[in-house]
Amino acid sequence: MAIVANPIGSELVLVMDNGTSASGGQLTKNRVYPDVKTTAADADVYSVAQSLLGLQEKTNLSIQRRNTVEIQDI
Repeated sequence: MAIVANPIGSELVLVMDNGTSASGGQLTKNRVYPDVKTTAADADVYSVAQSLLGLQEKTNLSIQRRNTVEIQDI
């Protein structure tokens, strides 16, 4: 059985520091930018993220790319 993964979506997520909770845990806020081309190179997505970080007031904790694939048996 051969399984194929077909990319169907991608989004850029900037995880930002949003202070601390009453119990001292770290709070985060996600800035999600959907509809990233599935064919875009990771380096290009990272470059765009760096540009977007210049517009943010909060401190960045993580840059993520979330890909969605459809898997099927062929």
